[in-house]
Amino acid sequence: MNIIGIDFSILYPGICISKDFKEFKWIGIANNKITKKDTRLMEDLALTYPNLKLHSLGERPKKVEQYHINERNKLENYIKLTDFIITELKKHTTLTDNIIAIEGISFGSSGNSLVDISQATGIIKSKLLTLTDSIQKIFVFSPSELKNAIGCKGNASKIDVYNKFKDDPVIEKAKQSDLYKLLNQDEGVIFNGKNVKSPYMDMVDSYLPIVKIYNILKNNK
Repeated sequence: MNIIGIDFSILYPGICISKDFKEFKWIGIANNKITKKDTRLMEDLALTYPNLKLHSLGERPKKVEQYHINERNKLENYIKLTDFIITELKKHTTLTDNIIAIEGISFGSSGNSLVDISQATGIIKSKLLTLTDSIQKIFVFSPSELKNAIGCKGNASKIDVYNKFKDDPVIEKAKQSDLYKLLNQDEGVIFNGKNVKSPYMDMVDSYLPIVKIYNILKNNK
């Protein structure tokens, strides 16, 4: 059984793929142009931690004066991003054996940000249906539910979640994963004491839906 956890965003989506809660792979995506320094970091970490797949999709179109062009550019970018995600997931999963869990939209976003993420999330949800043989295998969880799943309060900060994963990821086998090793062996390259570089924090967040499904199955035994 493949369990796919998705922390979807327009700029830095993170994906975790677990095989029977025993093996873990991550996909981190930068949907923008990144610096040469960050590119080298991605490449170096991918060599050291081969189960962390890191990708940059390049620069997005710049905003212009015409509204209709901006909206078309956004749509093209959402399609490019979501197509890339689906293509990557198909490399690691099989159609009939996938459970997919994605974080729901945070309504703490406001204005155009909420509209944009809502549009892009609708596109990825539609495409995720192609990765499973039943809509019953797709789950959408609220952000607070996912934080609770790993043992944090619903209003916990990202650093709280980061530290909880680093100290106790709940699923014992996750302690053998490359992301857990990165946080405990090379933390300094992604965390400056205040902020965690993207998409590494997003990869941590993508693990939370995995834990949520794990808890549900465990409690139903």
